[in-house]
Amino acid sequence: MSASPIKHDYAEAYREMREGVLYQFIAWILLGIGITYVFTLTIGSSFAGFHHMVTKNFGLGMLALVPLAIFLLIGAIISLIGLWGKFIPGVKKLANVNPEFSTSSTFVNLGLFWGTLLMLIGALTVMIVVGVFIMMISFILIILGYIGILLLCFKLNDFEKNSLYLAAGILFLIGIIFPILDFVAWILLYIALGESLRKANSQATQIPPFTPSPQPSA
Repeated sequence: MSASPIKHDYAEAYREMREGVLYQFIAWILLGIGITYVFTLTIGSSFAGFHHMVTKNFGLGMLALVPLAIFLLIGAIISLIGLWGKFIPGVKKLANVNPEFSTSSTFVNLGLFWGTLLMLIGALTVMIVVGVFIMMISFILIILGYIGILLLCFKLNDFEKNSLYLAAGILFLIGIIFPILDFVAWILLYIALGESLRKANSQATQIPPFTPSPQPSA
């Protein structure tokens, strides 16, 4: 068997990107737990008169938000690990193999990772003026990251001829307004990358056609 180096590089890029998406699943699950906690706390407090108690005791109200902060902090860290350690290196490898992905690679690296990192820093320092300023910068960078994800999904749709990439890109676009759709978009991207990975692996190792050696003329 002979291995196709280019297809092997594609497979490696898809594998790393797919593993990075898995980290985003975990981060979103933690975010969902945190949001569910706040929602449950809000509904419960409306019946138990907790709002009145929190108004009288601001410290107790802040203490009730500690679990949310913990979930969000852990989720953000996991997301950053997945982006920096897996997804972004995978996109960079894809851009090295195919320069058509260079723009999306730059936007994803600049926007998603640094935007998420600055948002985390801004959230930790939001009580002071500089935290608000950092949050504003992170929002702009994250928008650039979303543009990179959109370009990546649409370009992968053209390259791989897989409509799941197109669907993921559309959901990421709508997710700017309705963030809950981002979770579904990551799922579709995970599935699509799995299909592309299997396709690239199958093409990376192929049996070359048999070519008979020319017989010496008598």
